Amino acid sequence: MQTMNVLAGIAFDPGIRGVLVVMVGVVVLMGSTYLLLATNVGARLGFLLALTGLFGWLVILTMIWWLTPPAIGPRGNLPSWKPVEIYVNGGSDQAKTDALAGLIDPASLPKADQILAGNPDLAKEFPNGFTLSDLQTNNPAIVSQYLDAEALNGWSLVGAANAGEAQAAADLELAASGVFKSATEYKKLNVWDYGGKPTLKDDCPDGGTICRVQHRITSALQIKNPKHYSVVQVQKVIPQQTIPGQAPPIPKADPSQPVISVVMVRDIGNERVIPFLYFVISLTLFIISAWALHNRDKVLMKNKAMADAASKES
Repeated sequence: MQTMNVLAGIAFDPGIRGVLVVMVGVVVLMGSTYLLLATNVGARLGFLLALTGLFGWLVILTMIWWLTPPAIGPRGNLPSWKPVEIYVNGGSDQAKTDALAGLIDPASLPKADQILAGNPDLAKEFPNGFTLSDLQTNNPAIVSQYLDAEALNGWSLVGAANAGEAQAAADLELAASGVFKSATEYKKLNVWDYGGKPTLKDDCPDGGTICRVQHRITSALQIKNPKHYSVVQVQKVIPQQTIPGQAPPIPKADPSQPVISVVMVRDIGNERVIPFLYFVISLTLFIISAWALHNRDKVLMKNKAMADAASKES
């Protein structure tokens, strides 16, 4: 009676339910296979055969995990942006990252009014204003008219549509460092990219099958990844009062405040390390169990040969 009370008091939450599901799966699936083998070849040999088959299946499964890490399952750390420093443009402190010496000064960038004067149609697409990164997403040709690629010294402008991960990492770093209390105190400006492995567009600007194949091969053989930097620039906004019953006002950057650059470096992570370790363990166990089966067959054949020779002598 006391045992029943203990069992009744156990809450079947997802953790316990998961344990029970695994136990039932092992008993039903593996147990049924072992039972079938044991009734045909014996308990010991059936167990060794079932174990070898299990490890062989795990080798195939973990190899698939290694090539394509599962979304929910064993895998390492995903690639991410790691903050390096927060640099105030025009301040007294020097930037610690050497690559920042070649980044264009934000004060020398073309203003939105200047671009609108030459392209009035952009007012319909961006009624609330825009940055160069906003413009880079759908209007790269217009940006190229105002930004000389050679003057960027290897830096490239990132479109707003492709800068979400870097901007999110910059938001976390600005809040963690105490530069701003919340994301409403500043406005994101432009996002810049520097370094890393050459992309297909960099190596093959004109396309071509041969160039694409060469890019794939050289990129795969380049074991060490060059440092890849990303810079998210923000600026403090002008304080505005929210009128009750109306939408919050559109944030406007304060031109009298300095532009703050959040410098980050790309951490490629180790997403495939854990699946690879699972693959190595499964492969090792499969080799050991298969070797045990091989040795058993050799001993069996040796004993059979000795028995045949003894029967012929007698």
